[in-house]
Amino acid sequence: MHTNNYTRRKTMIRFLTFSLIVLGLLLLPLFIQAGVKEGNLVLHLQFNDGAGDTVTEQIGGNDGKLGNKGGANPTWVDGPEAKFGKALDFDGKTNFVEIPVDLSPQATGEGITISAWVKVHATATDTHGQSRQPVVMKGAGGEWEYALYIYDNFAVGFSVWNCGGSGVSEPSGGSLPKDEWHYVAGSFEPGVGSKAYIDGELVAESDANANVPCDGTRPIFIAHREDGQFLNASVDEVRIWDEALSAEKIASFMYVPVEPAGRLTVTWGKIKTGY
Repeated sequence: MHTNNYTRRKTMIRFLTFSLIVLGLLLLPLFIQAGVKEGNLVLHLQFNDGAGDTVTEQIGGNDGKLGNKGGANPTWVDGPEAKFGKALDFDGKTNFVEIPVDLSPQATGEGITISAWVKVHATATDTHGQSRQPVVMKGAGGEWEYALYIYDNFAVGFSVWNCGGSGVSEPSGGSLPKDEWHYVAGSFEPGVGSKAYIDGELVAESDANANVPCDGTRPIFIAHREDGQFLNASVDEVRIWDEALSAEKIASFMYVPVEPAGRLTVTWGKIKTGY
């Protein structure tokens, strides 16, 4: 009698545990999507097209276009890990991705956060004397806005400017190993300042000054600044949020290859193991 009751209880516990796992997996895509979009993700380039001249944008359909100034377009390569799929490699001389969208949350909202995976091949001061090259950049003459930078010493920096190009907050720090994939990010909170991150760890920060962040109209560029700079690196998983994310949130998104709702990567075989 006691043996039968024990067996029934054990069977019921296993059934309830299995049911909770199944329910959790069914809700997982919603949790992932809500978790990322709760942070106001407004632009996401996965770079998983793998061919052609277009980079599909996942949030608002603001697809990027591969381009160049007198050379070849960026080339498709493997991303930092298999789950991230493909990436783009930029030559640091002529090529880039242009995204025809006007996003200026650093000036009009609660701030901005930009993140990306990068593998830097080389750095070099350009003909304008700039000792930094942009991973993500928005702004040009009279409408300078923001940039996530790699410096000549392989530091990571984040800059926000007023329209004339005077800095509002421009910290930089840390050092990226050459030819290795790393997760970089920068954030800006109006009235507070900017922060720069490598692999989810804070490497630099600076307070905002009295300059007013610019609300411009220029497109966004990957690996290029409109007045000449180019980045020699592979780039993957570019994301922009319209708020200054906490360090914890930035770190939590490091290994999250956000998928469209409804896709699961966990197999039934893994669920059934031990049951």
